[in-house]
Amino acid sequence: MTAARPLMVEMVGLNKWYGTHHVLRDVALGLAPGEKIVLCGPSGSGKSTLIRCINGLEPFQEGHLDACGITLDGTAEALAQVRRRVGMVFQSFNLFPHLTVLENLTLGAVYARGEPEDRAIARAHGLLARVRLTSQTHKFPGQLSGGQRQRVAIARALMLEPEVMLFDEPTSALDPEMVHEVLDVMEELARAGQSMIVVTHEMGFARRVADLVVFMDKGEVVEAAPPDAFFGAPTTERARAFISQISHADP
Repeated sequence: MTAARPLMVEMVGLNKWYGTHHVLRDVALGLAPGEKIVLCGPSGSGKSTLIRCINGLEPFQEGHLDACGITLDGTAEALAQVRRRVGMVFQSFNLFPHLTVLENLTLGAVYARGEPEDRAIARAHGLLARVRLTSQTHKFPGQLSGGQRQRVAIARALMLEPEVMLFDEPTSALDPEMVHEVLDVMEELARAGQSMIVVTHEMGFARRVADLVVFMDKGEVVEAAPPDAFFGAPTTERARAFISQISHADP
């Protein structure tokens, strides 16, 4: 029998508070190599907070969290190691407006990781081709559409050659006609075997791509199931109510 591969992300009994507000409640979740998990649920349910804990943007007060074999124990060393191996894409792009697309991609690789500039540039060109932005290489973010800026942000995250990719509502700030540009790139990454956790309200994407759909409410994991089971036969009343609400808006 083949031994099971270690989980890329593993969290057990995760709890987080903002003051007296209990934001994450005893969350347990694991991401296997190559697995795609979609986190969904109403606004304020803790989804974004959860993935921000994975790369150390948010501290947690109780529980255990490993990412890529590294225990997030609050030390600067662990945080630096995790951020070298976990890429993250935000809803607000977070690109440097005074740098070109190419410079946004190569800056971290050259100055933070010490990668030779010619190699970083070559890799950046390859990634821009992958996200279908070859013609935008020397433009500035302000010259791009929202969908193009988000694809640049994805390419920049991929420059880390991450073992895990985290997406925090990557299409929520986009005009509807631009959403598909970003989702297409994310689906290609999924087909290529990228391990990823995605916070999104795009339930069509969840149906097509997710190995596991995780429904959260009030800081808890209420239900976790493959897409067919989650959308076809949810087992909890809270999940059924959520699916009923979004089914009219999502084809």
